[in-house]
Amino acid sequence: MSVQTRFAALAVAMGCALAAPATAAPGALAMPTIDSFTLPNGLQVAVMHRAGAPVVSVQVWYHAGSKDEPRNRRGSAHMFEHMMFKGTQHVPPESHAQQINRLGGYVNAQTTEDATHYFQLLPADYLDFAIQLEAERMRNLLFREDMIKTEREVVKEEIRQQENNPLVVAVLKFLDTAFTVHPYAWTAGGTIADLDQTTPADLKKFYDAYYVPNNALLVVVGDVTTEQVKASAEKWFGVVPKAAPPPRPADAATEPPQNQARRLTAPEPSQLGVLITGYKIPAAKHPDTYALQILSIILGGGESSRLMQRIKVADPKTKRPLGIAAGTQILVHEHPGLLLVVGAFLDGAQEPAVEAALQSELDKMIAKGPTADELRKAKNQIQGAFVYGLESVNGIAEQIGESWILTGDASQWMRDVDAFEKLTPADIQKVAKTYLDPKTATTVVVPPPAAPAN
Repeated sequence: MSVQTRFAALAVAMGCALAAPATAAPGALAMPTIDSFTLPNGLQVAVMHRAGAPVVSVQVWYHAGSKDEPRNRRGSAHMFEHMMFKGTQHVPPESHAQQINRLGGYVNAQTTEDATHYFQLLPADYLDFAIQLEAERMRNLLFREDMIKTEREVVKEEIRQQENNPLVVAVLKFLDTAFTVHPYAWTAGGTIADLDQTTPADLKKFYDAYYVPNNALLVVVGDVTTEQVKASAEKWFGVVPKAAPPPRPADAATEPPQNQARRLTAPEPSQLGVLITGYKIPAAKHPDTYALQILSIILGGGESSRLMQRIKVADPKTKRPLGIAAGTQILVHEHPGLLLVVGAFLDGAQEPAVEAALQSELDKMIAKGPTADELRKAKNQIQGAFVYGLESVNGIAEQIGESWILTGDASQWMRDVDAFEKLTPADIQKVAKTYLDPKTATTVVVPPPAAPAN
């Protein structure tokens, strides 16, 4: 089980790019078909038939992430990622995973700011069994105090491990600075102080509000038919009663416009110096999101990106490269997120030059936009990643679930490729001008270790 912490591999991400196919524009892609239906109790179901192998991915996505937690109970969503494997009225603790594993399958779960989802990959013959297990734990979880105490300590230990990393600590402070009202100010990991105050009754309240059929999507991808899935979903999930609409505290916590730059320096050094500057971007459903993703790739998507190439240019004074790496990371959320520009360096004295170099590349993009070749390459990267993602039933199911969470439409992701293809250099320049405004930036500097005294 794992909390999705997009920042944990931030330094690695700066040097990574999506797989890029040939430079020519591809022809029309053969799109698979998603069959969707809704049960009377509100459970939404999405099915895609893929006959490449006799396996099936069964996932349940709950529209319940860390942004749905009470502000003094951070970590509640993460707790369920662990607790949902610890026993229900009819399934003993750990038996869910054990039984899937015995069939040659695999289970896991993940929590983000916007959602928590549970998945299993197993032989297609056991589709009905997997759906039965998921329906059982949707409403029959046992809230034993000893189990909750144990899992609370497991989650707290995960938090301690993160807090031992100065870069992660700095990023947490960055989020808390960038978001003054919205709950994206914290990640799905939670906090030890809040978890210590979280009672079984608090968790039961969260479970009863969010782990209900009308707040969930069942995704099934693999060598099965829609008729098989529908029969099984109706049999096992159909008996679960519909609940009241769950509360959405984040909807009322709209982040106010940021009209002044914010800056801080992390209190502890990391193994290398890191500069992170973040710019607010709109929610996933906003049409500018497509151009912003392309902008992120052109600026910082791998070794040949503008920022990486610039950071390797020798400093006229020292004759050494300005830094060791640079890149971007875009955080597309259900609510407005962030575009991060990142630079890494070894010597604290390099930080001003690194920051100036990165800003100059942003200024160039604002002034002239990308070249036609840069835009074509970024589109190819996205299209290549899309085609690669179709090779895995688990990957497809993830795309369906994330699309549903971010846009409310489980099939939107299949139309995204066309939206990317229609973008022009002027579209990319427009979003650069709109969102890369220094007055709206939040910057955190993580210093490298101090040089040893002579």
